Amino acid sequence: MKRLLFNLIFFGLLLVQFDTFSQTNGSIKIIQDPRIDRLLMIHTQFKTTHPAVDGYKIQIFMDSGNDAVDRGRAVVDNFTVNYPEVGVELSYAAPYYRVRIGNFRNRIEAEGYLMKILPFYSQAFVIKDKILP
Repeated sequence: MKRLLFNLIFFGLLLVQFDTFSQTNGSIKIIQDPRIDRLLMIHTQFKTTHPAVDGYKIQIFMDSGNDAVDRGRAVVDNFTVNYPEVGVELSYAAPYYRVRIGNFRNRIEAEGYLMKILPFYSQAFVIKDKILP
């Protein structure tokens, strides 16, 4: 019984495929709710104004105080000289200045790069952050 049902389904699908391939001059008419186009336009506009997505960065410096910004800039300059292929940014979130590097799509990539720089930046760690795709 199961074999007969399998054969009927198999040959039925095979006939549908042959019928589909035999139609060479057909046309397709897509009927779509106009709100779908509006949603796609809204999504595109949102992505152009908010390009950041969830990802990971490596934080290599965090400090507060009167000269923290100068120390942060020195870390940025030093890192840029040694690793010019990786993006680096200095940011401020009261009361700390932070230096974060990279735009990693997943934690595995970030952890791999962390192992590469950990001998030089012993306090570095991976952090979840917004990144540019």
